[in-house]
Amino acid sequence: MAKNKKSFILYCDYIHTFNQLPDDVAGKLIKHLFEYVNDENPKTDELIIKAVFEPIKQQLKRDLKKYEGIQDRNRTNGAKGGRPKKPKENQENPLGLSGNPKNPKKPVTVTVTDTDTVNDNEVDISINKIEEKVNRVIKTFGETNYDSNVRHYKTSKEELTSHLSRFLEIKKSDDTFKNKPYNNIITWFWNWCNSTSKPKEVRQETKAPWLGNN
Repeated sequence: MAKNKKSFILYCDYIHTFNQLPDDVAGKLIKHLFEYVNDENPKTDELIIKAVFEPIKQQLKRDLKKYEGIQDRNRTNGAKGGRPKKPKENQENPLGLSGNPKNPKKPVTVTVTDTDTVNDNEVDISINKIEEKVNRVIKTFGETNYDSNVRHYKTSKEELTSHLSRFLEIKKSDDTFKNKPYNNIITWFWNWCNSTSKPKEVRQETKAPWLGNN
């Protein structure tokens, strides 16, 4: 967190992520999140916590960067004496614009749009849509049985989920990601695993059935 920053944004659509987790895992995740924003550098060995927290962490970093940019802009404006005062309604036209031809004495109303605010809102909407899509892809992935893929890559479902999160973090800024349907993104992920980055193998200890449970 930035110095003297006492709050952060937690987006409403994260409920979809938390609802897919067991209560004990969801509790660990929210504690992990608060430790992170309080600069406690939390560590965890649980792959599911790492995988689910990664997109949240990246969003927090983007929000912090945006906050710091606004702070810098405000400091610059403050050094210049702040925003210019809003002209009074009856103030004479300082720009020399022509007035109402039916009433030349009536002042011209000039509307000024705060483009910084408009652009910030547009960025917020775009980022929220991307993060919502990322969370929905992870949710769909978690609800689907990929046992054959687990066996093929000699790994685990948790490692595949973590690998998917890394893939989404890399690809979510691409126009291809924005335009692909959800299921096609998962197919894209499998192609990526086959051609670019295989998931990490996980040792799977198994016994022959004739050895029994002892």
